[in-house]
Amino acid sequence: MTYEEFYYSIDCKFPYHQESEWKRIIGQSIEIGEDAHFLVLQEICRVPSSEKLDQVKHMEMYKYWKQSSFSPVQDIVEPASLSYINKTEISDSEALSIMEKLSAFPKSYNALQVVLFSCPDVDELVGEKYESIVAKWKSST
Repeated sequence: MTYEEFYYSIDCKFPYHQESEWKRIIGQSIEIGEDAHFLVLQEICRVPSSEKLDQVKHMEMYKYWKQSSFSPVQDIVEPASLSYINKTEISDSEALSIMEKLSAFPKSYNALQVVLFSCPDVDELVGEKYESIVAKWKSST
């Protein structure tokens, strides 16, 4: 399965209430590589409002995702990830700091998006930083 096929197979279709299925998808994301593991993180963090997910189960899913593979990006993006799960926001300045750290890991688009949507972005500086990093990554290829 290609990254694009994987994306379309889980986008807005993530099986939050089917543990064996989300575990399978997490494993599959590691096999696919690229940014697929963080695509799954984005699905885990950004639960649609139409879905109701108990916080304990949500945290269990996140912990399983986190322990299934290791990338330094996981620890960098963790404050933003946990803000979703805990239904809070990180500050814009914290988001900017996290994005600066993520900029050293080209093509971590999904991790970067988790951060982008985890803060209020009052002055739209986080959105600008996101666009700047994406442009830098794209120009490097």
